[in-house]
Amino acid sequence: MDEDEKLIIQLRKEIRELEWRLRAVEKEQRIIREDILSGEAMERMKKRLLNNPPENIIELKKKIDNQIKIEI
Repeated sequence: MDEDEKLIIQLRKEIRELEWRLRAVEKEQRIIREDILSGEAMERMKKRLLNNPPENIIELKKKIDNQIKIEI
């Protein structure tokens, strides 16, 4: 494989990751919008947080932190 093919493969991988993250953000946006429109936003958000075990949230946070690169 030459450098161009490696670059294309890397770009495709990064695009797939970005698409996955975008879908996750869009899903969360829809859920938050539904919570707000229902008039019971706090109760629904608390219920959703209780349904997700804390260790799962911590693992997801670490995974996301590792993937996010802050560049200045």
